[in-house]
Amino acid sequence: MLKVLFTKEEIIETVKRLAKEITEYYAPLTDEITAVCILKGSVHFYSDLLKELDLKVRYNFVHVSSYSGTTTTGKVRVKTWVDESLTGKYVLLVEDIVDTGNTLRYIINYIWKQRPADVKLVSLLEKTVHEHGVEIDFVGQKIDDKFVIGYGLDYDEFYRNLPYIGYVPKKEG
Repeated sequence: MLKVLFTKEEIIETVKRLAKEITEYYAPLTDEITAVCILKGSVHFYSDLLKELDLKVRYNFVHVSSYSGTTTTGKVRVKTWVDESLTGKYVLLVEDIVDTGNTLRYIINYIWKQRPADVKLVSLLEKTVHEHGVEIDFVGQKIDDKFVIGYGLDYDEFYRNLPYIGYVPKKEG
């Protein structure tokens, strides 16, 4: 039985709040950013967030994976990488959820090697169960140890299209 964690309306509110925080951060620094979507899970969040920013935005994408089903494999597989130079650019990484942080640390380290002017991270969700060691500059919502699906988040590639974020409660006993 799937339970709703965040409704469509709650997600929209969170996205608008984050967009305001991000716009306010960048306003004194630049009027142009490169927003990098971490595929596939962030696609809905990325699209909704960027429409709310009051900045010029270059779109870019990375596709990496470290999950199989509900568990992390511990190995980061790069499927697609940024297709333009990030040197001197203001980069905003857009992530759906920070859990163990392994994939993000890999991406952030690789991006810094390209000598951008700045790298900031926005994540819709942050799991508080792990000490992930990733600095999240803009956090949507903090959650405990739930396996969440919907609004881009998946279980074996399904349920990404749900308009809300849900979870399956753990069985007791």
